[in-house]
Amino acid sequence: MDRKSIFLALFIFIIIVFSLYFSLEENPIITPESPAENQQLPEAELQGVELTIYNDQQNHRLRLLSEQVKRFESEQRLDLKPVKIKVFNKSTGELLYTLTGDSGSYYSSRGYIELRGNVVVESDRYQIKSAALDYYLNRNYLEGRGSVKITGSGFNSRAQSFRSDLNLNNLKLFGNEDQAEINFDNLDE
Repeated sequence: MDRKSIFLALFIFIIIVFSLYFSLEENPIITPESPAENQQLPEAELQGVELTIYNDQQNHRLRLLSEQVKRFESEQRLDLKPVKIKVFNKSTGELLYTLTGDSGSYYSSRGYIELRGNVVVESDRYQIKSAALDYYLNRNYLEGRGSVKITGSGFNSRAQSFRSDLNLNNLKLFGNEDQAEINFDNLDE
């Protein structure tokens, strides 16, 4: 073999090595990722769910409606997206309140519902809009955050957050540093 043949063979070998290297670099082999050990996957994913919750302490019957539900049995939690909750008087069947949000979670063991994203609470007396809302079923208590707006006949309030029961008795509004407290029992007179 002469020098030209050796250089030609070496040149072709180098081209083959570079072409393999760059072709593998452009299309890397991707291995499927296994779920993280700490990440908990739902035991069930359901569509179009209607669920009834009985709250004997408050004499309420709640009807939860959601298009998508993920059930985490170990945490006794349902992730709902979107979520609509209708609260009825258990004795009379009268609709008392409606709560809606882009998403939410119901923790059955704690009697707690959290709503997130475009939250609206409506009753015949008032309407509340906020970014997030926590509803404690056994205490009939609400805590809302994020550009809270509360309106009703004869009143209109804005705050950063609020706390109250569902009847808006002892409503507490919080701003950056200020706190206002309103008792709606006196407004009915």
